[in-house]
This record gives sequence, C-alpha cells and structure tokens, in this order.
Amino acid sequence: MTLFLAAMGTFHAPLHVLGNEQLKQSAYFLTQADVSYTQNTGAKPLNMAANPQRLQLPLPDSWDQSKPDFEGHAWYNIRVNLDPHRPLPNALFIPRLVMNAHVYINGHWVGGEGAMHGELARNWNRPFLFQFSPSLLNAGENLIQVQVAGYNNYRSGLGRMWLAESTLLEPLHKSAYRWQITGSMLATLVAFGSGLLILVFSRAFPAERGLVYLGLAVMVFAIRNTGYFLDWAPLPHALWAQTVHSLHAWFACLYCQFLIRYMRLEWRAMRTALWAYALVVSLLTFGAGSETILQFTFALLLPVLPLVLCLNLMLLVYAWKQEDCEGMLLGFTSLLFVLLSIRDLSIMIGMLPNESVLLSQYTGILLFICGAWIIFGRFRDMMGQLTQSNEFLNSELAQREQQLFRQFNLLRKVEQQRAKDDERRRIMQDIHDGVGSSLVSALNLSEVRTLQPEEMRDVLQDCLDDLRMAIDSLDPQSDDLLALLGNFRWRYERRLKTSGITLHWQVQDIPKLEGYTSRDLFDLLRIVQEVFANALKHAKASTIELKVTWSEERNVVLLSICDNGVGMPKNPLNQGRGLAHMKIRAKAILVDLYWQSGLEGKGVGVYLTIPKVRQREAAPQ
Repeated sequence: MTLFLAAMGTFHAPLHVLGNEQLKQSAYFLTQADVSYTQNTGAKPLNMAANPQRLQLPLPDSWDQSKPDFEGHAWYNIRVNLDPHRPLPNALFIPRLVMNAHVYINGHWVGGEGAMHGELARNWNRPFLFQFSPSLLNAGENLIQVQVAGYNNYRSGLGRMWLAESTLLEPLHKSAYRWQITGSMLATLVAFGSGLLILVFSRAFPAERGLVYLGLAVMVFAIRNTGYFLDWAPLPHALWAQTVHSLHAWFACLYCQFLIRYMRLEWRAMRTALWAYALVVSLLTFGAGSETILQFTFALLLPVLPLVLCLNLMLLVYAWKQEDCEGMLLGFTSLLFVLLSIRDLSIMIGMLPNESVLLSQYTGILLFICGAWIIFGRFRDMMGQLTQSNEFLNSELAQREQQLFRQFNLLRKVEQQRAKDDERRRIMQDIHDGVGSSLVSALNLSEVRTLQPEEMRDVLQDCLDDLRMAIDSLDPQSDDLLALLGNFRWRYERRLKTSGITLHWQVQDIPKLEGYTSRDLFDLLRIVQEVFANALKHAKASTIELKVTWSEERNVVLLSICDNGVGMPKNPLNQGRGLAHMKIRAKAILVDLYWQSGLEGKGVGVYLTIPKVRQREAAPQ
C-alpha cells in the first residue's frame, strides 16, 4: 500500500503545467525562449530582447544547468504569433519560477511579484497568474518577456507557461495554488499542532517520555515546511537556507531516535552516532556557505536515508509480529514520507521535472493522525489501568471500611461497658465514702455506748443526704453549677434551720463552665457538703455565708463558704479526715482550695477558685 501511494504521488501527482484538453485547443503553450543574463537592475525590456548574447533555451530552464554560479537577472524572451482562429488571450499563467519575476508584453509592464534586487522574496513554490489588456497584443508577432531575479545555485529559473483567456487559466491557477500553497500551509499547521500535542502529552506523562523525540521531529518537520508557502524568511536568505537544510539532518536524527526507542532496541552506539551526525551536518552546512548549500546538503543527507528506510522496514516487521496497529500506521506513514522525500529530492536535483508538485510536506497530515492515534491509544491504556486501579482501591477500601466499622462497633461496645463499669464503681465509691462511712462511724459509736435519738437522726440524715447526692449525680443535665448549688440549698436549708443556723446565700450569674463533667461538678458539690457538714457538727456556728461571684479579669468563678463558729482546732491531729478528702477532690478536678480562720481564731473561711475552662494540668494548691 505504501509503495502504491508513493508511486501514485510520483506518476499521478498534479502537473499543472501540462494544462488540459481545452487549453491545448484554445491556448498557447510556451516552451521555448531566448535568454539574456545580466546583473544590471536597470536594463530596458526591449534592449534585452535585442541583446546579441542571448541564448536559445527550452523551458523549463534552471540556472544551475544553463548558467551555473550565476546570480542576478535573466530576461526570457518568448515570441508568439497569434492565431486568428483562437480566442484572444488576456492572461499568462506561470506554474513555477524561482525566485521573483516581472512580466512585459511588447515592452509594456503587466505585473510582477517580489523585489528584483536586495533580499528577494521566496516565491520559488508559488504559481502566478498575470492578467493584462488584450489591446497590448499585436495582430501578428508579439514579444512576451519575463524578467526573473534569483540566487546562484538555488534552482533559480523559469518553467513552461500558458497564454490564454483568463477564464481558462483561473481554474488551473487555483488548483495549483491549492496544491502548492494552501495545502502545504494546512499540512504544516497540522504537523505543528500534532508535534506540540505529542510534546505536551510526553511532558504530562513521564512514562511516555520516549514520545518527546517524535514530537521534536514533527516540530522540526513543520518548521522546515514553512518554506513551501512563506514568501519571507525570519533570517537572511543565506542563513535561513542553511538552517532549513540542516533541519533535514535533525529530523532524521530525532525520528530515528524515536524509532529505536519505540522498538526497544539497545543501539546505544547508533544513537550516539545519530547525534554526532546531526551535529556534524549542521556545522558543515553552516560552514559551506549558501552558494553550494543544495548540492552539499544533498550529499550529506544521502547516507542517512538507507538507515531511515531500514528502521521503517524494521518497524513494520516489529508491528506485524506484535499485532500493533499503532506501529503499522506509524511505519506506513514514515515509509511513505521517506519515499516521497526521495521523490521531492529527485525533483530538486533535476531527475524529475522541476515543475512537479512537491508532496513530502503532505505527510504532516498523516503524522498528525499517527500522533493522535498514539496519544489516544496511550490515554486509553492509561484510563484502563486507572479504572482497574480505582476498582481495586475501591474494593480494598470497602473491605477496610467494613473492618473499621466492625472494630468501631466493638470499641464502642467496650467503651459503653467501660462507662457503665466506671459509673457503677463511682456510685459504689460514693455510697461507700458517704453512707458507708456514716454507718460505720455510727456502728463503732454504738459499740461504745447507746446512741441518743438525736445522734441516730443525724446519722440517718447524713446517709439520706449522701444517697440524694449520689442520685442527683446520675442526672445527665447535672452540668450547671448554680442549679446543683440551688438543689443542694433546698435539701440542706431545713437542717440548718433545725440547728439554728442562718444561711446567707449570695449567688451571682456566672458563665457556663466548660470542660467539666458531671463527675467533676459532683466532686465540687461534695466539697461544699463537707464544709457544711463540718459547720453543723463541729463549728457551733450561728451563721453560714455562701457566696458565688464571677471574676472576668481572671476568667474564674470564686466560691467561698464562711461561718462564725469556733474556728479550726489548733492541733492538726484533731482536724479529722474531712479536710484531706476536700484536698483530694479539689486536686482531682484541678481547682484551687484554701481556708483560713477568722479574727482571734473565730470562724472559718473556705475558698474555691474554679477556672471557667477546665485545666489540663494540676492546679497549684
């Protein structure tokens, strides 16, 4: 298939200079001219037609053959005898000229393209159609002159032409323009886009870094193809010509590097040799000068063509064995490019008519298809792998979620059971410390002597208060200090009145305490209860004052309980265990506790400093 397409491109590519049957019957096909060469930019048309040194030449004419090493102007004089039986012509179609040209009819200027001196426009691949007024023509012989400006050793010259009515030549000119300019521009833009796309893809996916060689090769190919349609160059002519022709070597180097990497060949020496080849060709090309650029570059490119052809054949065999459609398409495209490049090279060195349409640039479209196919295939494979990975991860995640859910339920049950056990132990400890302690004290006292009714009542009342506080601690809403204190006042105030003690209750609104559990507030209430119990049993007080205030500066709640009783005993051994229990509870909930006697040892004041936010470290005592 590749050889068939290459043969079609060679033998059936459009050759617009041959025209069509209608042109052959109605138009004049200009194939002979006498030529005068000059470097005089101010020469007159009719003077050049009478120049005795002019040469009779067939068209197409290339200065490389008819006037080697010449650079300047060539005046092509074509004499045409009009046939009265044919339509009167009014247009001249020139499929190929290199570089710029002006046209004269019987000494009258009718049109031109590009400057005729200095830096010339690059019109070497552009077809021209010059229209003129039929009144410029004579009834008999007419002189058509084409002044061509060109560079030496750059295929400068003139091809065969058609003289006819514009209506007959315009379709031919449009077709030639599409093939030689528009098509080349489209193929180059497509190649540039595909190269850029491949480079971006190779950059985004590190595993596909081998594609960077293909992307760079396609980009070099696109830059080289800009000369097919641009009539200007970003660099001076000589430097631009050297750059373009050195790009041929770099394209071959990069593309071979890609093929070697694609087929996973361990050709390190060959890869190094390719880099050295591209570098040497570039140095020699820039050092040779523009005068011999074509012949010199062609000679240097010939050695690498067999390698490229060999690698393409190896790629086709590799793709066939691997059943790789991507490799088959890539090998087909690159082999077609090589064959068409050889064809175009043959045109440039004169082995084929230089009026033929160049076709190697059109493989840029196939390169785009290959690049898109490769990227699509790689992306599809990556998405497949990603899908499989996601499915595997989702399966693993679901299993781990089930395991975590089971472990969480187990831990939750353990925590619930632990909380229940802790609550049971706390209740048992409270009953033991409160009710149990009171009953044991009463039992010990009863073994010594008979208890009086008042003593028995006090013991039972203490036990009852302890049970009530234990029950209150089970309330889930028992996290409000003022509410707990109010409940305590309601339960204790009757006992105080019975004992003849007046209670002064001074409580301010305070903010809600943060971080304290119900157990913490219960311990705080136990301290308050212990203070009131000591006042009832030992202080012989007539008044007790409880005060709660909020210190915004210190961010603490201040709770104080003062009585006017007999004060603290002077012997520490007689202080009992009540104060020790109060210290333990205060330390457990991280609040400050201290006490002091009144004036002359009368009365006792117990003071609690409660931070709004529960502390994490032990508070100083």
